[in-house]
Amino acid sequence: MRCGSETLRLYAWDPPGLSIGFFQRVAEHPVPEGFVLVRRPTGGGAIAHTGELTIAWTGRRRRVEQVYADTNAIVTDAVTRLGIEVGRGASEPVAAPDGFCFDSHTRYDLLADGRKFFGSAQRRGGERFLMHGTLVLEPNPWARGAISLRELAGRCIEREEMENAVIESARRHWGMSIDCDTPTGEETVLANRLVMERYGNEKWNSRR
Repeated sequence: MRCGSETLRLYAWDPPGLSIGFFQRVAEHPVPEGFVLVRRPTGGGAIAHTGELTIAWTGRRRRVEQVYADTNAIVTDAVTRLGIEVGRGASEPVAAPDGFCFDSHTRYDLLADGRKFFGSAQRRGGERFLMHGTLVLEPNPWARGAISLRELAGRCIEREEMENAVIESARRHWGMSIDCDTPTGEETVLANRLVMERYGNEKWNSRR
C-alpha cells in the first residue's frame, strides 16, 4: 500500500494465523492452539486463517464502493463458474465489530445458501488503498457462520484452482493482462521493517 505498484496478491497462511481487525481488542480473542496472532491493518472482525484463499489488492485510491464492487465482481465470476449461485449480505459494516468476521455479514459480503463465504475490509492512506479478502475453501471450525466452497460445490476446491480462477476473472473484469512478479527491493526492505515494528511484534499486536 505504501510504495508498491498496482498489485493483486493471492496467498495462504503458514502457520495458520488469527488476524484481528485493526480496531478490535486482542483480549477478546483467545488464540487457537497452533495459530499465531497478528493485528492486520484493515478493519472488520477477527479471522482464523486456515483452509482459505486470502486476496489482497492494493493500488491508487478509488472510491470505497468501487473497490468492493470490483473485488466482489471478480470473486463472483470465479465462483459462479463452479456452479454456485452468489448473493449479498444486507447490513451496514462497522469498523470494530464484536467477534469473528464470519459470525455476521454486511452488504459488501458474498453469500451462498444464506451463509457467508467471502468477506473483505479496506484500509486507505493518502492516495492509496489496501483491500483484504478471505475466500473460504474448506470447512473451518473457527468460522462457524461460514460456508465453504467444498460444501457448496460438493468437491474439494484446491487453492491453486481457485487462484487461477480469480486471476482469469480479474483479467476479464479489468480487460488487461496480469503479470506475475516478485516484490521489489524497496518493498522487501519495508516489509521486513514492518514485521519487526508491527506485525511480528507482540507488543504492537496487543496494544488494544
